[in-house]
Amino acid sequence: MRKIVLVLIAAFSVLAASAQTTIKVQAPNLVGVNEQFNVTFVISGEHAPSEFQWDPGSDFQLVWGPQKGTSSSTSIINGKRTHSSQTTYTYILLPKNTGRFQLAAAEATVKGEKLVSNRATVEVVTDGAAAQQGQGGGQAAQGSRQGGESAQTGTVAADDLFMRLTLSKRSVTVGEPVTATLKLYQRVNIGGFEDAKFPTFNGFWNQEVQAPSQIEFRRENVGDKIYNAAVLRSWNLIPQKSGELTIDAAELVCLVNVRTQRRSTGSIFDDFFQDDYQTIRKRVTTQPVTVHVSALPAGAPASFGGGVGSFKMSAALTRDSLLTHDAASLRVTVTGSGNTSLLEAPKISFPADFEVYDVKTSDVAGGKVFEYPFIPRSHGEFTLGPVEYTYFDLSARKYVTLRSQPLPIRVGKGADTGSSTGGQLVAGVNRKDVRDLGSDIRFIATTPGTLSSVGYFLPPRWPASGSPRRVPS
Repeated sequence: MRKIVLVLIAAFSVLAASAQTTIKVQAPNLVGVNEQFNVTFVISGEHAPSEFQWDPGSDFQLVWGPQKGTSSSTSIINGKRTHSSQTTYTYILLPKNTGRFQLAAAEATVKGEKLVSNRATVEVVTDGAAAQQGQGGGQAAQGSRQGGESAQTGTVAADDLFMRLTLSKRSVTVGEPVTATLKLYQRVNIGGFEDAKFPTFNGFWNQEVQAPSQIEFRRENVGDKIYNAAVLRSWNLIPQKSGELTIDAAELVCLVNVRTQRRSTGSIFDDFFQDDYQTIRKRVTTQPVTVHVSALPAGAPASFGGGVGSFKMSAALTRDSLLTHDAASLRVTVTGSGNTSLLEAPKISFPADFEVYDVKTSDVAGGKVFEYPFIPRSHGEFTLGPVEYTYFDLSARKYVTLRSQPLPIRVGKGADTGSSTGGQLVAGVNRKDVRDLGSDIRFIATTPGTLSSVGYFLPPRWPASGSPRRVPS
């Protein structure tokens, strides 16, 4: 019955979502000053709009539009018919000046209800237009984005294709996390990649965070020029020693399709088949990056667990009331921001009558959980803790010690497991496990045994006739 109710709720949620009318704006966030671009408003819902209004404003010239497009679909769910429609209004604009501009909001009327879109922001840059004005204005700027030097010489200019390794910080403390991002920037036509070589990060603990199998390029502004940029790799780095640590260069070979001009033969077809394309290999490398790493201050408490950042801690028992020879665990959770991957288990003092086994460590969101299994061998009232954990606070630049409340444990007298099973509970050599040895290994006898005569035995002698000789017993 519960499953049926959940299915009905999900179905009604789908119907309600499909009946809700929305209006969204689609526009690029970065364009060149001589570049035309599209602005599209998408209205989705059960009904089509009856009215639509939008003004491009004074910062952009309206080149064309609006172009209206419509589509609709009908679906039947549990016998209920649902109709949905989508209406688009597309405009082509041309910037008038450079800068950051916010497009005006659009208004649509659907079944008497007014809808207002968000206001998209568009950044306009020169993209080398000032240097190209003598070569044809907007067309020259567009050619620059596709690699103007490549088109003329069959080579790839250094500023048309390059790679950068950027760090979130260049001056850190031992144990302080750093994010490294490797990006490729291009204004040419790339057909593939070869011979990728990534940094080794000597002196850093490193973890690969992002390694996309499909490289996606997005527009970015670099030096007032538009580049198609893509993240190749990103890492989480944690310096393990102090000093000047250098990250070696990354390398990559790009297969670039470049355009070369044919030598004119005087044929009338030269105007139609003037350009050839060829693939060339262009090796791009990053510059080595140096990171200044400061040592941690001296005088760290004994409870320092290697944490650098900002953390919080909690400690709890799985059971605070049990019998002797029963198992329980102490769980210590440390979470926060910083080098969570390298947190060490805090040192815990247990009563002498407790058998404690290897700590189990597990990862949680933003931290780690340390579990200490134990078995009390005697009854009584005991107290664990308080548990202490010290970390280095980056903002305060000092060691901070976290303390839990004392954890009382009541241990009752349990049954004598050794007499009832013919064995006893003992710990393994390394206290890694508990085994019941009474069921498969017999104890060594401690009392002296008795000996008695049972006769004598001689090996038989077989006569030639084959009849056996009887030996007295």
